[in-house]
Amino acid sequence: MFELGKNEIKFLYNSKKLEDKEAYAYALTLHKHVINELDISKNDMTPTQVSELANKLNKRIIDLFDKDSEYFKDQIQGKNIVESDLLTLLIKEKSALKTPILISEEKAEVLEYPRDTIKIDMVFNAIKED
Repeated sequence: MFELGKNEIKFLYNSKKLEDKEAYAYALTLHKHVINELDISKNDMTPTQVSELANKLNKRIIDLFDKDSEYFKDQIQGKNIVESDLLTLLIKEKSALKTPILISEEKAEVLEYPRDTIKIDMVFNAIKED
């Protein structure tokens, strides 16, 4: 799922979140990149894909949860849940995935703010010039 070409970007977002839609709009303006979007509100991810995403981001499954989501606060926070169960919970409650996520051949990053996409474009361009 995350095998990308040189100028390809995988953009994971939740179209039900206003900030994610704004970040996606910024992603569409990235120069010289092909945007391969995945709207998690409309598409399911498999456990293998979520695990691969965690590896690509160099994070644990628990770190993929949006700590501000009501689901996380009600169902996950403060509980001792094993990774395999966290993976199952995240698959079932995909709206709890922290998004947006921008993945390229060079790097993967969870964006904190929609405009972070612009900064990342500058980083991509700097990498290509080296």
